[in-house]
Amino acid sequence: MVDVVGKFGSVVGKQKSYIHMLLLALILINWAPTEVLGRNLSSKLNSVLGPVLTPVKSIMSNVFVRLFLWLVLLYSCCYVRDDRTFFLISIYFLMVH
Repeated sequence: MVDVVGKFGSVVGKQKSYIHMLLLALILINWAPTEVLGRNLSSKLNSVLGPVLTPVKSIMSNVFVRLFLWLVLLYSCCYVRDDRTFFLISIYFLMVH
């Protein structure tokens, strides 16, 4: 029988730092207080970041990416008890939905 959880865990374990960095970047960019920069600078910053963030947000909203993140959430919560990964993914899901 194939050890699905073990194979999934090894994939997640190898990519965990990249998952953390991506989620942290998306959370921080989403909650950045750009209003303090003034309307002109804030709109310029949003226009510069828009072409970069739009494809990333569309990829992250893909059903298979969300399924992968949900499985990582379950894996980090129930199997390895990785609180950092669990909280980052939970905050990300709360932020986007």
